Amino acid sequence: MDYIARLSSIIAPGTRALVIDDSATTRRIFRSQLESLAIEVAEASDGKEALEYLEREIESTQLVLSDISMPTMDGFEFCYRLQQAPWYDGTPLVMVSTQSDATSVIRVLKLGADDYIPKPFDQEVLAQVIGRVMTHG
Repeated sequence: MDYIARLSSIIAPGTRALVIDDSATTRRIFRSQLESLAIEVAEASDGKEALEYLEREIESTQLVLSDISMPTMDGFEFCYRLQQAPWYDGTPLVMVSTQSDATSVIRVLKLGADDYIPKPFDQEVLAQVIGRVMTHG
């Protein structure tokens, strides 16, 4: 059994991810790949919208996937503000971005991200990272 099939068999019913990206096309790709893993998807188009959503829905969100380059509030500021929020409970945060230079990756990890996936990515990489951050926090 491949990893994707194994992961989708162990994902708890009702698992929800918040996908944060200013590109509707990218959010649609994430939705398709996550739903194939039996993960429900909520969406936000920037960090500000994501923080507002998470403040209301943190208890029903088990994973956050965020781009870095976004208008209004970018992924760096989102990551920082999320870590500072009194209601944040440590829900796994994975940054997914075309900004794959070492400086950007180190910066988001220092700001509290649990992992980083460079774009473009494939479903196997996404599934591996999700499995790791959701089982090891």
